[in-house]
Amino acid sequence: MWLIIAIFFILLILGVPVAFDVGIASTIYLLANGKDLIILTQRIFAGGDSFTLMAIPLFIFAGEIMNACGVTKRIVGFANELVGFIPGGLAHVNILASMLFAGVSGSTSADVASIGGMMIGSMDEAGFDRPYATAVTAASATIGSIIPPSILMVLYSSITGISVGKLFMAGVIPGILVGVSQMVYAFIKAKMNPDMYDGNIKVKFNLKRMLKSFVNALPALVMPAIIIGGILSGVFTATEAGAIAGAYGLIIGIFVYKEFTFEGAIKTVISAARTSGMTMLIVASTTAFGYCLAIEKFPEQVSSLLTGISTNPNVLMLLMIIAMAIIGMFMDTTSAAIIMVPIFYPIAAAVGIDGIHFGMVMVLTFILGGITPPVGVTLFIATAVAKIKFVDLLKEMWPFIVLFVLVMFSVAYFPALCLFIPGLIA
Repeated sequence: MWLIIAIFFILLILGVPVAFDVGIASTIYLLANGKDLIILTQRIFAGGDSFTLMAIPLFIFAGEIMNACGVTKRIVGFANELVGFIPGGLAHVNILASMLFAGVSGSTSADVASIGGMMIGSMDEAGFDRPYATAVTAASATIGSIIPPSILMVLYSSITGISVGKLFMAGVIPGILVGVSQMVYAFIKAKMNPDMYDGNIKVKFNLKRMLKSFVNALPALVMPAIIIGGILSGVFTATEAGAIAGAYGLIIGIFVYKEFTFEGAIKTVISAARTSGMTMLIVASTTAFGYCLAIEKFPEQVSSLLTGISTNPNVLMLLMIIAMAIIGMFMDTTSAAIIMVPIFYPIAAAVGIDGIHFGMVMVLTFILGGITPPVGVTLFIATAVAKIKFVDLLKEMWPFIVLFVLVMFSVAYFPALCLFIPGLIA
């Protein structure tokens, strides 16, 4: 067990992609124990052979379609008319656009790439400090995996069997809290140093213009309601919701916005296939790694270790958050979730922590890993989009990380923040 864990971290430090990292570690474990390697292919196949997990490529495809057909610029336009006049201007637009786009993409990476591609340049031209503009983009992109739909929540649901609809609803208040806290910070920064953090281009509030931009963005804003409403009412499953979201995106792109061309369709399919392929390869290979850990009873050993320290739910919650945060700093969110959920979920259930509550805490903790070094996938995507140095981004990123941690611990120790809305659902 310790051999494969050591190999896993060595390969991770050397920069080997996670999917191959866990595959190599699993192969070495099976060979060292004289087991048939056919087990590896069987577990990899079983890891991807899930009806629930089919929702992931479907939501990725839907998000790609919505982005290709002009949804992003309409959401940004609406956000600009709604909050662009507040001190901090385009920073608020960036954050609100991410909150609205979260209901379309379900992915932090998609959010930072699409919103960042538009907003970082706009904020730079408006006189904002470019590293700060990039930090706002990376920080607000975290909301993409919190506000429903969320690919991470689909993954958690597939492992634990907990209602994905209730998990989606659990993310509403935490997602809003993350966004509002960032907007408050952006407001304070703008007041303290207008030259670098307020910008020199501002819109004046105009009700007529705001209503017009709302109508333009409405088809995109309706999509989350269709997804959540359909799942909660029992009309369709989360997987079917992904397919419906994709079909809805096609209808909007072709017949409403009329910006979805044949060339755009080809690019969208290729991009969605590439992203889905990478995601599902990670899901499948980490399932094999989890199987090896299960053979060695690693989850039980971790459980014994933690419960040996304390059986107090609050203390255990803190210990698990610390462990997940450390893992999340070195792995992407998908890999971390697949490996850690089977280990920590039974511990949480054993001490009476609600499954939906714990799922929300796990999602927030793994998202935190995406905006913290050394791996910080979200940060690397943001620096690539903005074309700035990683170190420059980090200088502006720390306050946003602190705000996110405060929201995360608030949700961890005040369960009502994520359980209130799911509790209203029968």
